[in-house]
Amino acid sequence: MNLVGSGMYDLDLLLGGGFIRDAPVLLLTETGTMGELLPLQIINNRIHDGDLGFIFDLDFPPVRIREWSKYFQWNLEGFESEGKLFIVDGFTKLYGSLPTEEKYVVENPRDIVHLDSYIYNMTSLLQDSKNMCSGVLFLSNIFLAKGQQLDKIINLIYKTRITLSQYGLLIFVFNKRMMEEKTLNKLEHAFDYVIDLRVVEQDNIFQKYLRVAKSPLINYLNDMVPYEVASNGINLRTEIMREFESVKQNLKMRQIGAVDLLGIQITIVPSEAFELMSKILVDKKSYETGINLLHQLGRDLAYSISKNIQNKFKIANLEEAILLNARIYTLMGLGELIVQDYNKEKGTLLLRINNSPICNPLKGVGKKMGALIEGAIEGVVEAYTLSKCECQETKCVAQGDEYCEYQVNLKQKTNSQI
Repeated sequence: MNLVGSGMYDLDLLLGGGFIRDAPVLLLTETGTMGELLPLQIINNRIHDGDLGFIFDLDFPPVRIREWSKYFQWNLEGFESEGKLFIVDGFTKLYGSLPTEEKYVVENPRDIVHLDSYIYNMTSLLQDSKNMCSGVLFLSNIFLAKGQQLDKIINLIYKTRITLSQYGLLIFVFNKRMMEEKTLNKLEHAFDYVIDLRVVEQDNIFQKYLRVAKSPLINYLNDMVPYEVASNGINLRTEIMREFESVKQNLKMRQIGAVDLLGIQITIVPSEAFELMSKILVDKKSYETGINLLHQLGRDLAYSISKNIQNKFKIANLEEAILLNARIYTLMGLGELIVQDYNKEKGTLLLRINNSPICNPLKGVGKKMGALIEGAIEGVVEAYTLSKCECQETKCVAQGDEYCEYQVNLKQKTNSQI
């Protein structure tokens, strides 16, 4: 099996190892994803590795592609001048006989027969690099073709896939909002790879996600992975997913009824248990007494667990401990724990927790309810520093804040740091 990489480690991980050279790829975008950047980033990487690249573009002015290349510091223009890349302009003539300085221009892009003929003739440019090409086809505007039956458009896509796949890696890009669900289903069935990009709004925040919905490789990962558009292009954030895969490998039942995670015996309980425990202690005791009990319970439990983790992973300093425990606690379902600031000189640490299973269900209580986590943070820090510290919940969703926030102040050490 001839696999080629995308040049993006995280994407190859999701794909199951990369792309099969002659397996066509369907990339689905929607407004706001900036998903058109991904295939350009991949093509840039593939040309860098020796492929001949091409871009068949019905959707954007070619100048925009070159502007993106400059902004993200890709080398598409350099490759073009060296004869390693060519761009076919199918956009300019969509809206009349506008002048263009492009070398390769589709004169009548709204005509299916003309498009078919142009793509077939284009293969003459690829003959000398057969099976060593990588191309992207931006084809959303093909659905603007007037007077054409949908079946003819679908047949053209099928025929193009067959005609060009013999030359190497092909990425077909469509805005999924420009086609009906029935058409979308047909296309997904016809391609070996399907990559879906979407934007999700949650709490007035828009997050971009990528999902490999289909791959011929058996070990691909069908997960919604967040990504961001950074200075070098699209960056996937797979850290948590990689840790989760590792955790799944380390989750074992060594005896009936005894489950181990990273060598530590654990129990799996519903998140409602934490909420119920907090409510009972606060309701049966006074608020102050209940909060103090929860704080002490969290501290003692986290201290014991952290000592086991410390011994297993040979963690030598607090910086490593903070990052590892943040991931572990997130993976255990205790909320998304984010290190906002750590000042070693001042001995301060600021943590934020989103999606707290303890505090989120208690919205409307009007008081801070994250004492169990507050104590747990103290326990983790004290286990690794052998120093007393104070952790205070400064924000809490239970009292109406947007998220939970914890401020840690390290006191004078009672023993030397490990």
